[in-house]
Amino acid sequence: MNDERKGECQGNHERCNLDGCPLFGTLGRPDRHGIRRVRGCSDPAARGRRNRTKGDSKARRARKKLGLGGHLTSHEENWGGAFRTEIKAGAQVSPIATRFVQAKSQSDAAKALGDVRPFVMVAMPDGTSKGIILMDLDEFSELVALLTDYAGQG
Repeated sequence: MNDERKGECQGNHERCNLDGCPLFGTLGRPDRHGIRRVRGCSDPAARGRRNRTKGDSKARRARKKLGLGGHLTSHEENWGGAFRTEIKAGAQVSPIATRFVQAKSQSDAAKALGDVRPFVMVAMPDGTSKGIILMDLDEFSELVALLTDYAGQG
């Protein structure tokens, strides 16, 4: 019996950067051109789709944590809320995350017992007097909720 669920990957073999391409395995759903790929296919179309899916998923999670409107759009520009948002994910943010984790570790090692204040990293690039604030998303959403409550009372 010929199982149509399994087969050789139909992705662009010339542009795939995997060793052993074409892969053999369970074929996914056809794309708009009727091409079915094996999970892990690394041709440019498959990589782009995975990157977009991952970015959209992280943006959705961030929007929910921040309590922002715009649930029917993946465009951050159309979200509601008190501030503009741009979500970045993937390898491009790894250097930023590394610096943030190192700074937080340094601060945690030096903080006093009982200090419950949230951690904020401020980056001051050369050539500018303006700083950039980096903060944990959970702590930031709590801060926004506190400020919103405080503004509602005043």
